[in-house]
Amino acid sequence: MLNLQNRLPKFRNGSLINLRLGNWTIQSKLQALLMAVSFGSVVVVSGIGWYRTQAILKTKITEQLAGIRTTKAEQIEAYFEDLNNQVAMLAADGNIVKAMVELNGGFRTLENNLISPEWDTALNAYYTKEFFPRLQKNLTSEVVNPSVYIPTGQAARYLQYHYIASNPNPVGKKNKLLDAGDGSNYTKAHAKYQSFFAEIIEKFGYYDLFLINPQTEDIIYSYFKETDFATSRLQGFYSDSALTNLVQKVQANPTQGSIQIADFKPYRPSYNAPAAFLATPIYSGSNKIGILAVQVPINKMNQALNRNNSWETSGLQKTGEAYLVGPDSLMRSISRFWVEDPKKYQNVIRYTGIDQRTLQLMESFNTTIRLQKVNSSAAQAALEGKQGMMVTRNYRGREVLSSYSPVKVNGLNWGILAEMEVGEAYRPLYRLQAILLIAAALFLLGTAFLAAVAAKMFTSPLYRLTDSARKLAAGELDVEVDVNLQDEFGELATEFKQVGNKLRQTEEELETKKQESDFLLQNILPTAIAERRKQGEATIADNLKQVTLLNAHLAGISELNKRLSPQKMTELLTELFDEFDDSAERYGLERQNSLGTSYMAVCGLTQVRFDHSKRTVDFALDMLDIIQRLNVNYNSALALRISIHAGPVTAGVIGTERFRYSIWGETAYIVSSLQSQADLNHILVTRSVYERLADSYTFIKSPVVKIQGLGEVEIWTLITTKKLAPTQVELVQSSFEKVKPIADRTAELFYQRLFELSPSVRHLFKGEMKEQERKLMHTLALAVEGLRQPENIIPAVQDLGRRHAGYGVKTEYYDILSDALLWTLAQVLGVEFTAPVRKAWEEAYTFLSEIMKEAAAELELKKIGV
Repeated sequence: MLNLQNRLPKFRNGSLINLRLGNWTIQSKLQALLMAVSFGSVVVVSGIGWYRTQAILKTKITEQLAGIRTTKAEQIEAYFEDLNNQVAMLAADGNIVKAMVELNGGFRTLENNLISPEWDTALNAYYTKEFFPRLQKNLTSEVVNPSVYIPTGQAARYLQYHYIASNPNPVGKKNKLLDAGDGSNYTKAHAKYQSFFAEIIEKFGYYDLFLINPQTEDIIYSYFKETDFATSRLQGFYSDSALTNLVQKVQANPTQGSIQIADFKPYRPSYNAPAAFLATPIYSGSNKIGILAVQVPINKMNQALNRNNSWETSGLQKTGEAYLVGPDSLMRSISRFWVEDPKKYQNVIRYTGIDQRTLQLMESFNTTIRLQKVNSSAAQAALEGKQGMMVTRNYRGREVLSSYSPVKVNGLNWGILAEMEVGEAYRPLYRLQAILLIAAALFLLGTAFLAAVAAKMFTSPLYRLTDSARKLAAGELDVEVDVNLQDEFGELATEFKQVGNKLRQTEEELETKKQESDFLLQNILPTAIAERRKQGEATIADNLKQVTLLNAHLAGISELNKRLSPQKMTELLTELFDEFDDSAERYGLERQNSLGTSYMAVCGLTQVRFDHSKRTVDFALDMLDIIQRLNVNYNSALALRISIHAGPVTAGVIGTERFRYSIWGETAYIVSSLQSQADLNHILVTRSVYERLADSYTFIKSPVVKIQGLGEVEIWTLITTKKLAPTQVELVQSSFEKVKPIADRTAELFYQRLFELSPSVRHLFKGEMKEQERKLMHTLALAVEGLRQPENIIPAVQDLGRRHAGYGVKTEYYDILSDALLWTLAQVLGVEFTAPVRKAWEEAYTFLSEIMKEAAAELELKKIGV
């Protein structure tokens, strides 16, 4: 060890003199140097490592939480979009329209019926014994006043007596009564349609469904027969209910297909439980005949947000949750912790100052919706339309990392928060910090000991080592130690410099070879797999639950090979496959070892992609664009047959010296077998891909394919990336109904305008124009009728496109036809050809014309023998 008493210079008159490093012995210098370097290295490396790693981990944690919040927001927005579409679809359903007419007619006949005293007595008894006790326990200090709840209208009292008071089914099961047995027209209509509405409730899970007279605003029908049944919005407490306010919104905005929503609010007929509603007008032709309203199913909404309460598997761990907050800072979804353990939730939340009455209501309704207050800074920011991440105190008083943003739900001012307790979110950071501190301490202790030992070991043989180093640098292997030096470090530094140069040169050569090896490895294997291989993992094999595979076969090579030199052919294929590879990288796919003129790629293999099927289809479409561009550049006629399938695969590195990364399994077998079934420049998909993308793209069902060993496989052909919205289809069909009576005049105007815009197309019409006009309107009628289920008319549209190509119709003519059609519709419809109607016709025409142009292009490929 360092002898400080002998090594440090002496003090004279209070001053430290003669303190020069040169006076230290080699042993002291070496020991001090080793300690200083070690300490400095630990500080610098640990500091840099900690700083960079904690920054990376924090970024990863916040990005993960933000990703969860974004996913949850998309899920809840998609749920309400589906809910809107359901309500709009139901309002347009012919059975709903008939039910509205018949039930309303029956309701009106009851308005002058006499009500016997016995009926009133029974109705009052129901409210007194059944309804008021249940309602009262959910009210604060208010005393129930029967006069503002019991209906006064003749029809309301009549129907509430027959369907509620005298209904033999218990509370909550009143909907089981189909026929009240009174023989009225209303009861006949009710018996006819109650089962139909039961199917709707069962299918969509609504809490309740209502039909409302738009003139009197009477609730002429409700499925579950609560006390709002047959009442008017003008009566008692119901005059300011969420449903009443929603009816007023619909009255103020009666546009057909428009959806209005009422935010969660205590609803007296449901015993003051929080309820939200959606409503839309019901039209018969152009006449508004009613209003359809549904009570939002809270359990369905919560399932859409939390995916069947799979918090941990979605990345929220033990303490994370995602929830909705309304403009009153009250929850709009059920807390995870209430779902998991209501008793524990109450014990925790009680310490935040919540009142006992609110806890009782939570237990009574089994929900935290519109009961749990959320006053955090993150919730306030989300309600102000901001998006971001912060550390804050949540409604349970816990310090959490909170990702927040507004959520778009039918114009409601809601916010969504994805939160996790800081302790759990940053646990990897705390663990890393402890490991670094312990490792640094152990390293310094070990270094101190080794420095002392090394200094003593290396000092005694220093002279002999210097001579040995010189002889070693000269290439002598039999080294003899002959020390005769004045300065140890001077000689040692001089001689070891040569050794260092040689070692450096060797190291550079090794590094160059290593880089070359790494480059080759990364070109053979995916990056993530290459890293695992470099880290020494000998056997690499993984079972992947869900990926999407693409297999594309290049057609037309044989014909092209006859007229191009081998060099030109190689350049063409290299350019083509390089562009495919660049596109695959952009869409997140990885190319697999391909054979000949086939190209296989996979999405979701080494990196999880939730939208792997969409990415793969989009990549396939880009491949078709690439090959069309290359055909223009090389005057070639190449084409692709593409098949896509999603499912589980097994992937691994096969071989030792000459290895490759391969995937195998049923999914790979299916996609390889299907490739030959695809038409040229078409994309064939299986059910697993179709079900993921059917709402976004348009497919048509193709004949099933038999695959050896697997049997029949269902397949679909991608037709277009467009998908017409139901509202647009409705606008096209409703506006065309107004054109039908003047079909002859419409067709005549169309052809007049067409020949004005492009006289050169006149020669394409060689027959009698009256017959041509009749065919036009007939074809147009079939196309408009088929828009609701386009897969049924797509084959006919494709055939029409091929026939038009045979007549000499060019691609640029379609734009002229569009202009002529839109102009004609504007003339015959006048002010009713509104901007939304025009947009709907434009989208419908584009949808059909693109299919026709694609079919014509296929015909050209067949002509040239591809």
